[in-house]
Amino acid sequence: MKDSQADAKRYALRLISYRPRSRKEMFERLKTKGFSQEEIEVTFSFLHQAGLINDEALAAGLITHAVEKKMLGRRGAEAFLLKRGIEKDTARKLITCRSEEDEKGSAEKLVAKKLASLKNLPQETKKRRLYGMLQRRGFSADVIRNVVSSALK
Repeated sequence: MKDSQADAKRYALRLISYRPRSRKEMFERLKTKGFSQEEIEVTFSFLHQAGLINDEALAAGLITHAVEKKMLGRRGAEAFLLKRGIEKDTARKLITCRSEEDEKGSAEKLVAKKLASLKNLPQETKKRRLYGMLQRRGFSADVIRNVVSSALK
């Protein structure tokens, strides 16, 4: 094994020790570091055989994080996955597993939390700010309309 191949593997293992990476993220980091295409392919082969790089498992963990911790809607969670280098098909497959009731529940929690800081504002301002917040987090228009109208009754 060449020194540069060993360096590429060592660097990849160090990156994975910080947090799991997608194939795309790992490729970009190794390329930026100056490793050749051949060295990167050998490193990917090693990581794949060791079970250290698995985009589907990473995506499943990321979708849980996006929905439960970041409180993102479907589109927001999909954008989060794409930003982390998960393929569009894999991201869409995981997003469709999430029901609209789950999305509505997340939006309701978020709105309840935000309403506390909006209590002294006029009704129209509350509505506008809640709509904007939910849109930025990637919730669908139907969910936003239903949740905001029921929260402001």
